Amino acid sequence: MSLPLWRAAGALALCACVFAAGWAVNGWRLGGRVQQLQADHAKEREGQATALAAASEAARAEEQRRTAEQRKIANAAAKERDQALADAHASGAVAERLRVRADQLAAAARAAGHSCAAGGSAAAGDPLDVLTDVLSRADARAGHLAEYADRARVAGLACERSYDALIDWD
Repeated sequence: MSLPLWRAAGALALCACVFAAGWAVNGWRLGGRVQQLQADHAKEREGQATALAAASEAARAEEQRRTAEQRKIANAAAKERDQALADAHASGAVAERLRVRADQLAAAARAAGHSCAAGGSAAAGDPLDVLTDVLSRADARAGHLAEYADRARVAGLACERSYDALIDWD
């Protein structure tokens, strides 16, 4: 009992139609899934771009904050340095007045005839002159050392503040 040829052809055509319909439905579903994946990928890229822009903006803001802080520290250090120089000049003026007063006192003591060198050698000179010379030299050296110490202190404090401003201690 063989099937007539037209029934076999019809059955074959029906199978082909069912297969084609299944293929079309599967393709349609797959196409929808591809579109969904593309949409999800686009959203993810948009989110990454937004996060990158936010991170870039935050980095720029932090850089500007640090630059402003460094500028503020440099200005404060310049003011401290200027104040230290003004103080050094003022103390230099006081030291000069002290040297002048010591010279006046030495001259007054010589004029009164009160020499401390009773029989001292000529090479040693007048003890009051030696005393005023030592006082002047010691005071000048102390002034130089104080200026150096002030400059080093101002620079060190500015460096420390700059470092602290750059380092996030959180």
